[in-house]
Amino acid sequence: MAKERGKPLDGYDKDVFLLALDMFLRRLVQGFLQVVRTIYLALIGFDPIAIGLITGVGFAVSIVESVLFGALSDRYGRKLFLAIGSIMSSIRMLLYALSRDFWILVVAQGIGALGEGEGAGQPVVSGYIADKVGDGVKRTRVFSLVAITNALASTVGSLLAAMPAYFEGALRLSIADAHLPLFWIDFILSVASLVPIAFMREYRSDASKKPPKLAITSPTALREIALYSMVRSTDGLAMGFVSSLAPLYLYLRFGAGSEDLAPVYAAARFIPIPLYLVAPRLIEKLGYVSPLIIIRATSGLMALCIAIAWDFRFSSLFLVIYMTLVEIGMPVRQAFATEIADSSAVGSLIGVSNS
Repeated sequence: MAKERGKPLDGYDKDVFLLALDMFLRRLVQGFLQVVRTIYLALIGFDPIAIGLITGVGFAVSIVESVLFGALSDRYGRKLFLAIGSIMSSIRMLLYALSRDFWILVVAQGIGALGEGEGAGQPVVSGYIADKVGDGVKRTRVFSLVAITNALASTVGSLLAAMPAYFEGALRLSIADAHLPLFWIDFILSVASLVPIAFMREYRSDASKKPPKLAITSPTALREIALYSMVRSTDGLAMGFVSSLAPLYLYLRFGAGSEDLAPVYAAARFIPIPLYLVAPRLIEKLGYVSPLIIIRATSGLMALCIAIAWDFRFSSLFLVIYMTLVEIGMPVRQAFATEIADSSAVGSLIGVSNS
């Protein structure tokens, strides 16, 4: 056991590095966009209802994307759907850079939602890792290390959200127009994320010959899958609301701009990094369920505190704690999912549970 613990990079070879690079590029975009999207929409004249409709389309499409991409990647392989995700993300940023029309932005958000399944907790990526790494503890290590990559990218992306304030003065742009240079930069990054995908090995080249099937061997396994799906889907709904609408809420209630929220989101992304390394040890000592219960109960309390806090500093502190808890639970949650189902059906299971 001591020898096993001494190999923290087991399973983390060239293909996983390429996968991590792909996610790094796309998480840079996501980190920036998560902070500024709703604030930008408010700055160009949309009211909260219109903003809710635009982001709501993204929620609806992401439900379809999660199930569809997960199931299809189980059958036809992972690389194709990773590439489709990068292309969809690129199109969204191009439309954001070119138009302020309501319906164009609705379409952009819908298209972009097809490209948001790039995190280690999403069906296609989880399926790729499950295909590649068989051992449960090693797999958790890979999830943790990939999560670290995502967190670093999201930290940098969140800090980029402060750049519009700089562009406003340096380029003499309006605060709304000052977001456009970053939209173009994000478009280039999204296109660049296609490059590492091209060099990745496909571990499910024989997938079309072997239809995926859930490894349900007992009523207990079926019960675990049902409970996991219920917990993950309800928790995902909460995370979707909080992560997407918190910037708009803080902007409307406290007047916080993207330059104020950039360090808040950067801190929330950076703090979990050392904690990811603890995830394999937690699983070894406590199993999968107990850590998830503690994390979910505490994060729910923090979400409530965000709403009732009377000061921006307290509200942003609770947001940091909430996002940190959500992030550190990801490697445990996804490793648990890959233990429930056969690797050939991991994408389907996570896709259904995420919806």
